[in-house]
Amino acid sequence: MESARKDLKLMIRLQETYDRIADAIREQRTPPDDVRELQEENLRRQEELDEMEQMVETKNAELAQVTKREEESRLELEHFQKQKALVTNEREFTAVINEIDFATRALNEAGARHGELKDEIDALTADIASRRDARPDEEASHREVAQRWDARKQELTEAIHRLATETRQTEEKLQPANRSRFLRLLKNKQGKAMAPVVEGSCSLCHFELRPHLQQRVRRAQEIITCEHCHRILYLPELAGEED
Repeated sequence: MESARKDLKLMIRLQETYDRIADAIREQRTPPDDVRELQEENLRRQEELDEMEQMVETKNAELAQVTKREEESRLELEHFQKQKALVTNEREFTAVINEIDFATRALNEAGARHGELKDEIDALTADIASRRDARPDEEASHREVAQRWDARKQELTEAIHRLATETRQTEEKLQPANRSRFLRLLKNKQGKAMAPVVEGSCSLCHFELRPHLQQRVRRAQEIITCEHCHRILYLPELAGEED
């Protein structure tokens, strides 16, 4: 009976330690608001830079095509201007003039688009350079936030290692059968092997215990499990009892 009570208190302590480990891991995986906002802001800015660089690449590709069209139109214009001096009748003259007009219009359109693209590329390139120049200052202002979070994560890692050592030491003190039962429940019940009894019910699944089962839990002379969720039951005051 006394060994059951001792193991029950050890398992309560184990559960508390595992809860603290779970809390530390959860905190490690959940950056605080200022860190999360910083990460989101950095991601957004990088995505904007990537998008702008892609736009520059696309516009450069279009500029190459426009430059090619511009050169072709210029050659066509020169060709038909030479042809104009060689025409021998009005029909040929009219045809050459039409070709000259078409080539001139195409050359002007290509030239206008060439200028637009150059201005857009220059503006984008300047904006990208400005944003990149600003990054060191932004990173410096954000460094304190990042360093504080890195320090906290290191504290949590050390705490997890320390608590894990405590769990191993406590588990070694349990009777093998009770240790196996506790660890099996811990795995199968999402990290909650123990359940305090509050107002006559299991506090985790809220199943109401029969009166005689409540008495057995109160005596703490044996390991009692919930008839519904099968977790090990105990009274909260047992957790604060001196060893």
